[in-house]
Amino acid sequence: MTFALTLTFMILVFLRPQEWLIPGLFGWPLLDVITFVALLSLLLEGQSKRVRFPRSVAVPLVLGLWVATLASHVPHTYFQGLLDTFPDTFKICFFLVLLLVAIDTPSRLRIVLGMIVCLCCIMAVHAVLQQRNGVGFAGQTPIMMFTPEKGWYSRSLFFGIFGDPNDLAQILAAAIPLVFAIPRRLSAAPLGVCALFAGFLFYAVLTTHSRGGQIALLTACGLMVLMMLPARAMIVLIPLGLIVFLVLCGTGGLIAMDESARDRIAFWGQANRAFKSNPVFGLGYGMFWQVAGDRAAHNAFVSCYTEIGIFGYWFWFSLIQSGVFGCWSVRIFLGSETKGDAAYLRRAAGLAIASMGGFAAGAYFLSRAFVFPLFFLLAIVHAIPVLVQERLPAGHPPLILWRRDVLGWGTVSTLASVMYIYISILLLNR
Repeated sequence: MTFALTLTFMILVFLRPQEWLIPGLFGWPLLDVITFVALLSLLLEGQSKRVRFPRSVAVPLVLGLWVATLASHVPHTYFQGLLDTFPDTFKICFFLVLLLVAIDTPSRLRIVLGMIVCLCCIMAVHAVLQQRNGVGFAGQTPIMMFTPEKGWYSRSLFFGIFGDPNDLAQILAAAIPLVFAIPRRLSAAPLGVCALFAGFLFYAVLTTHSRGGQIALLTACGLMVLMMLPARAMIVLIPLGLIVFLVLCGTGGLIAMDESARDRIAFWGQANRAFKSNPVFGLGYGMFWQVAGDRAAHNAFVSCYTEIGIFGYWFWFSLIQSGVFGCWSVRIFLGSETKGDAAYLRRAAGLAIASMGGFAAGAYFLSRAFVFPLFFLLAIVHAIPVLVQERLPAGHPPLILWRRDVLGWGTVSTLASVMYIYISILLLNR
């Protein structure tokens, strides 16, 4: 029951059928109802021991993140903001835990990955129809843009939280690596089918004409190539890629600085000044409007530490860092496996890193810090180490150590990420 409710929730988040497929449901609190039913189902199945709660660092981290979003309003004594934040961030954090509980076998992992890819393919069909025919599902038309360089061109979009071409491009790019994680064995025939689906998603990303989406696409594809190398190559090549990114920021070779791009970067500079005035708890969850008015942040990292401060950002970024580190540890530990579930989990771990990396790279220019797709990906990168840990001999040390990998490296990487983003924004503003 819990697993079925989780999949239903994912379908509603991605497709938003009440906005185009079943208009009669528009306005109904479907996600709230499923959240309540799923919580009851989880408690009942947990009490009867039909589900088990995984021993994962993600559980205390996401609980701390939820508390941090509430605490961000306390220094400002904004009680209404706290009340509004309570249900909003609870649903997001709760479904990370729910999905983590639901993915208790490799077969269920494949079902979840297949569901995400299938839903993204439906969105991709909609995007391609808008590009080729000028109209998609339910008569939705693309956004028409004009620039002196390109003339008139269309930008595909979807419904709901993907009702912006940038957000649509980001999730489609992140789904491309997951395509290759669906088959249990990646022989010639499954590889060919996966390549066709990945190529279709690749084309759909291009229909959005999103610069941030293209960066997400390049990052995801680059990490997929990196996953073909020995696991320890990540230690050298990923820092090298981050250095190249800074160089491009400083030389203007990253993005074309049109008026829209300049406005975004100016907002990031203003957000950094606001962060320095409220470094511990931030402005408060959902209060980025104090910096940019009705404009979006267009940078999930800046939005996160500006709104909930370094206290909340530590939990948010540590969820990403520890999940990626856990999957990297899986690749190290299972490096010699070539058959069975172990070989599949090793491949899935590498592709999950590529997907998360693509989404995170896109998040530098797009999206928001608290969106369901990000937390679905976080559940996946944390579920894979748990599945491997359960198959290790009794007494084997954990793949992720709380003191060393979370408190130690998590804190170092969190502070380093803030400094890195701050420097990159200074370079872009030049």
